[in-house]
Amino acid sequence: MVFALTAFTAFFISYIITPFIARLAKKQDFVDKPGYRKVHDNAIPNLGGIVIFFGFLLSALFFVPFQEQIKAFLAGSIIILLLGIVDDIVDLKPLNKFIIQLAPALLFIIYHQDTINQFIIQKLSQFTIFGFLLYPVLILWMVGITNSINLIDGLDGLAAGISIISLVTFLIIGFLVDEIYLPYNLLNAALLGSMIAFFRYNFYPAQIFLGDSGSTFSGFLISGSAILLVVYSKKPILLLIPVLTLALPITDTLFAIWRRYKSHTPIFQADRSHLHHRLLDRGISHRNVVLILLALNCICSSLALSLAYFLLKN
Repeated sequence: MVFALTAFTAFFISYIITPFIARLAKKQDFVDKPGYRKVHDNAIPNLGGIVIFFGFLLSALFFVPFQEQIKAFLAGSIIILLLGIVDDIVDLKPLNKFIIQLAPALLFIIYHQDTINQFIIQKLSQFTIFGFLLYPVLILWMVGITNSINLIDGLDGLAAGISIISLVTFLIIGFLVDEIYLPYNLLNAALLGSMIAFFRYNFYPAQIFLGDSGSTFSGFLISGSAILLVVYSKKPILLLIPVLTLALPITDTLFAIWRRYKSHTPIFQADRSHLHHRLLDRGISHRNVVLILLALNCICSSLALSLAYFLLKN
């Protein structure tokens, strides 16, 4: 019952404030303007991150126990949100943004190091010292997923839809792992409710965009939740679950890096060759491209759910 109340509270708050934030953003000229990489023809408000944040946070304040680790997780997410807002306004250099994103990832890891150490010692002891290489992997995972959700946010409702599907997947799996994961699963429920409400206004034709603030905020919370889902499950094989659930944005990001490397262009330089752009160029409509990619994401998440259920029940 508490999960439903958490999600509904976040949904209600975000649903109510989204039109207000959209009008305010347009009035203050906080908009995403058309450009060669953009697929929209009009300036669209891009402060969706604020909508997601308020719905999520106010719901969390009511229902989530604020232990030290939770506070650190939320503090890191706020840093990511503020960085995204600044980027939406002044367009930061990608490399600088990437470096700053390491700080909240480190904050998350530091405050969860006891739990991660226990996981390494108990479940990765056969790798001896190499087991502790998990730390840089986790930091890169958090920064990578934070940016992969941002990179795939190129069509109306796409990043929000992928976030919703991923959160539903983690929420369901979260019911099968250790009870100590419960506070983080409540965070999943809060973010899920907020994202669903926002999706109503973000799906094609969008009235408001996530912006870098919303996509990176969502990506950071999802990446951290995925780490703890694996750690608290006490099954290293479950590392496959987040990778499978987020296979679409991960694949798109890896291909973008490889594509830019092969063409001798900076890895952080944006282009118009992402998967969703290629499908659009084949003549598929904007709405249908989003539906196709979300369907693919649902298939990946369904496989992840099936695998997780099998692994956790055996």
